[in-house]
Amino acid sequence: MDYHQQFHRAAIERGIPEDEVGRFSEFLRFAIWASGRPDGAPVGRSGGLPRLPVGMEWPSSENGPLPFFASFDCAALPGVDGLALPADGSLLLFLHHEWAYDTYSVADEQKFARIVYVPAGTDTATAEEPDHDEEMFCNTTLGFVGREYDLFATVNAELPSWFEDDDEASQSDGQEHLARDLAHRNELCALVRELWPEGKGADVCLGGYSMGIGELATDNMYTTPETRMAEDILEAREKAGELVVPPDEWHLRLEEEALRVMREWVPLAQFEPRDEVYHARFLIRHDDLAAGRFDKALSFTAFTE
Repeated sequence: MDYHQQFHRAAIERGIPEDEVGRFSEFLRFAIWASGRPDGAPVGRSGGLPRLPVGMEWPSSENGPLPFFASFDCAALPGVDGLALPADGSLLLFLHHEWAYDTYSVADEQKFARIVYVPAGTDTATAEEPDHDEEMFCNTTLGFVGREYDLFATVNAELPSWFEDDDEASQSDGQEHLARDLAHRNELCALVRELWPEGKGADVCLGGYSMGIGELATDNMYTTPETRMAEDILEAREKAGELVVPPDEWHLRLEEEALRVMREWVPLAQFEPRDEVYHARFLIRHDDLAAGRFDKALSFTAFTE
């Protein structure tokens, strides 16, 4: 289903100018929320042991095997705009969240995170649990193999966290300018919530916007993988002599760069890795996703306390 087109028709029927609807739609994203609440046919499974291609070794790191979190049947997932998932095959998510976070380095973290795509028609078998230390986590209540259960999908509409905030004092100059350019912003936000009432939460989110963890990157924008990438890009350009940003303009330039990164990258999967004080996020460039280059996805594990 073309959800953007559904929104566009509904907004035009309410008499909102088409050019404004188009500008608003640039900020509207749709995400697949997967949870254990039964809703139609299952689209994947969380926990248990994965089905790997015959002959494939369990994804591992220098520290040991990586815990398996979930798998998805791409053919069963609903299609959403801006998330060019494969039409078939399976996606498997592996992550050791403690090892990943403890690197304090985006580059080094990738050794402890893995996305495996299994094309349709591949001979697979349920993997045997690999040899590993008896206690794999500092949180000793966690076992290497998680509780197994089916995942079911719903489609949810998402807007930037600041977009529905009426308090101009909490918005940056750039955000305030974007908001003022949309005279019917509140009406359009209400229409989004009317068409797609906010869901009850998810165990895994595919697509949409990156979830912040409460920390601010600027006075008006939460820290996300995109703000971290934007900061690295600006700092690298300054170091190379390509850019000079006055201190009083740093937050504005960071927000502008983060918005550019957000257009280039998409959250492929976000989830709580069986430990409520951590948040796992895999991001991938749109062109890499469309080409099936899942080895290009980046993991950004956050500690929320």
